[in-house]
Amino acid sequence: MRQRRKNGGFTLIEVLVALAVFAVMSVMAYGGLKTVLNARNGTERAAIRLAELQMAFILIQQDMQHMAARSIRSEFYGMKEDALEVDSGLEYPIAFTRGGNSRPYRPHRSGFYRVGYQLEEDELRRLVWPTLDRTAGNVPQAKVLLHGVSEATFSFLDENNNWINTWPPPGSQAMSENLLPKAIEMVVALDDWGTITRLFSMPH
Repeated sequence: MRQRRKNGGFTLIEVLVALAVFAVMSVMAYGGLKTVLNARNGTERAAIRLAELQMAFILIQQDMQHMAARSIRSEFYGMKEDALEVDSGLEYPIAFTRGGNSRPYRPHRSGFYRVGYQLEEDELRRLVWPTLDRTAGNVPQAKVLLHGVSEATFSFLDENNNWINTWPPPGSQAMSENLLPKAIEMVVALDDWGTITRLFSMPH
């Protein structure tokens, strides 16, 4: 009886060794699970960021491809603004006339409106003025396209295939207020993904 009772149980040392092995395996399993969860969270964040970038550049591309050669009258004493206004000293570095907005239910209204891009508080915003020739009461509608943007710059391809940072080109001829570039390059500096460059061709 004494021999069977002695062989039927575990000693204290065996129990401690088993607990130590279980603890080590638990720590290893938790570390692996935490790594997998962190990788999944990182992948989800990257996917959300990529979707945000894709949607923003799709909208910008649509704006650029529908750019129209139509100058406007601004709200500042009726001053004329070019069809493409660059670094006008206002709150946005670029603004232009956009077409392609058909209004079958309001045929008496033009399909043109004014679009601008604004960088404020690390956000790239799209501004839309519903009318072209504005008054002091016209306030643009703003929509955030991208977060975490530290810089957004534009370059323009002129008719001589030269890239310039201003528009219209220096020394351009008459009616330059309706002159459009052949292409526009946009460079966006992101806090997380670095610099992204996109090239947009203009309508001809």
